[in-house]
Amino acid sequence: MLAALLIIGAYNFLKLFSSPLDSAAGSYFQNSASWDGEMPLSLIYIEVSDITVKSPQTFNLSVLSFNPTQGLFTTIKIPPSYQNLEELYGLGEINVAEGGVGVVAQKVQQLLGIPIDGYIVIDRPGLQELQSLFPGISGVKEALVLSNILKLPQLWTVRRSSTKISLDIPGILRVVWYLLHVRSDRIADLSLSPELLNDSTGLDRKISPYIRDDLLATEHLKVQVLNGTRKGGLASDAARIVKNIGGEVIRVANFERQDLVKGYLLMESGSYTASRLARIFGVSDSRPPREGAEARANITLILGSENVVGIN
Repeated sequence: MLAALLIIGAYNFLKLFSSPLDSAAGSYFQNSASWDGEMPLSLIYIEVSDITVKSPQTFNLSVLSFNPTQGLFTTIKIPPSYQNLEELYGLGEINVAEGGVGVVAQKVQQLLGIPIDGYIVIDRPGLQELQSLFPGISGVKEALVLSNILKLPQLWTVRRSSTKISLDIPGILRVVWYLLHVRSDRIADLSLSPELLNDSTGLDRKISPYIRDDLLATEHLKVQVLNGTRKGGLASDAARIVKNIGGEVIRVANFERQDLVKGYLLMESGSYTASRLARIFGVSDSRPPREGAEARANITLILGSENVVGIN
């Protein structure tokens, strides 16, 4: 299934960017269009009843994790039976920034304690067409053969009517390239039970080995996370994500101001860790470190209302 979606991206490239990819979540994923193929990438995968209707029913909800720092590809499956996510199985209007995919991403990011960088949405009619076009295909390497590439014009029709994806063309091609080179023993499939989803400690212990960013972890930079808003728990949610990707969080607290709109980083110089945190939390501003508590950390992440966990 994923393989066929990725071939769609290759065909879009052949169209020379003549038709931009659809957006299903507006500003929720304003920084997610591109992927450099080096930082880890997590896409939420959503299967719905009909992508053209206002409030489609959701049948499948998963996270696809591409982790070049470990050479891993992981599918994390979230059970439809989990009661705390029942409201997500009915997305609301999928094309507005205030709802739809962005709301799902925010909920899933908070639930799993991992970054969500973008999305793939496909509906049941599109899946049925893909399955009829590519019967028996289980991987991207099987999909990218000449007989299947000749079917690209038909895939274009499916893509336009039944799928939405946040990645741009170069990003899709990098995903294809990555999957073509990932070793079979580095592909994992995690199915989460409702009981595990209610145990955040156990959940983090199960998921974090797969989403750990080895480049970030090897820098061993001390991070503190400060909440610059009146939204309770914002810094704690963000700190959990930083820990799960391999960061060393030394302090979680409120900032001296609670009216920040745009967050920023305090740091002495640039680093991979700072770049990754800036991408995850949508922070574009950096400033020199200050005296006092902030000086104890190598990087201080100060969150504003635009940096709510789950919104990139």
